[in-house]
Amino acid sequence: MEASNLENMQKILQQEAELTLDYFDSQSVRILADYLMDVMDRDRIPLTVRVTLKDHHILFHYSSNNCAQDKDNWVRRKTNTVLNFGHSSQWFYYKTVGNHDELTIKYGLSLSDYTVSGGAVPIMIKACGCIGALAVSGYSGAWDDHDLAVAALRHLKEKQHATE
Repeated sequence: MEASNLENMQKILQQEAELTLDYFDSQSVRILADYLMDVMDRDRIPLTVRVTLKDHHILFHYSSNNCAQDKDNWVRRKTNTVLNFGHSSQWFYYKTVGNHDELTIKYGLSLSDYTVSGGAVPIMIKACGCIGALAVSGYSGAWDDHDLAVAALRHLKEKQHATE
């Protein structure tokens, strides 16, 4: 039985809460980058990944395995969605029932700069909320990009707690 939009939104909000970090620094970016590059190299998947701060400063951007150039635009649009709404682009997909018209009609946002496609997750810090986004593009499954971004943040959180 497939989960309802509300159930999926609640699942994603729970993930966001669980993946809230105590801090985010240059070593955090390195851990995320290493994890994502290892996955891309191991699985030989053509992906693009990006870590961006809320002020749109890009801390890491990488495309692997002959990834199509349009994926750069997808990670940018997914990131913009996260930074605007403070939640995962997958959450926004379920909030809008996958309807791109919601972006333009309800929110007045451009489809050239935003998307309702999953694959970007907020980087949340306990003391200050959403400080940036981690975006993935290249998989074809409905949850695959999102799941890799979540796995990368989970890996980062585990690494941070292991060094405390």
